[in-house]
Amino acid sequence: MTKIDSKVLLEGVGNDFKILVDDVIGVIQTIQEDVENLKTKTSKPNKAAAKALLEYIAMEDCSAKENMEALYNKEIKQYFKWIDAYCEEHGCSQEQTLNLIIKGEA
Repeated sequence: MTKIDSKVLLEGVGNDFKILVDDVIGVIQTIQEDVENLKTKTSKPNKAAAKALLEYIAMEDCSAKENMEALYNKEIKQYFKWIDAYCEEHGCSQEQTLNLIIKGEA
């Protein structure tokens, strides 16, 4: 057997470790992107929520709108995140998207 220089061995192990770390970082980034996509897909409003969101959009700044935001702020943001992504992908307005959901076409 040939004797391996310890410096060469350490450099080889170091390179393998760098490759491993890069691969792990790539996997983590892919998982994060997949989770974000799933969050967006799962926040699509149903027909009843779409009707409520249409009314919400039409509301002027008033106490009823503020109360809705206080109670359902997280849900409203999730729904509008999905709606905005759909609008960007299909080139339509929020109202058009909500009407498509109500009709069962989105």
